[in-house]
Amino acid sequence: MNFEIINNKGVFEIHGDFTHAHSNQVANYFNKLLDRYYEIVICLKQVTCMDETAMNVMHFISAKAKRRSKVLFVLGEDNKSINRQLNSSNLNTIFNNDYNNK
Repeated sequence: MNFEIINNKGVFEIHGDFTHAHSNQVANYFNKLLDRYYEIVICLKQVTCMDETAMNVMHFISAKAKRRSKVLFVLGEDNKSINRQLNSSNLNTIFNNDYNNK
């Protein structure tokens, strides 16, 4: 499956299989964004599957945002394709659906 990160008016949408093959790309992309911006919005609604490496990347992104006092919105809690993996990795707490695109 193709993989892309799309900036849709400030919402960074991940499309496709978020797996080991793309984990470095995602980690580097959001690592740079967290260095530059106070608020980051990640949308996982179009992710078709995630593996353990992807879960580790999401832990890394979440932890860095918290350490740097950044605001991180993660959308996509209703994506049934990845919901089970996120729950088993205790990542279901990263979801913050209070974001309203202004």
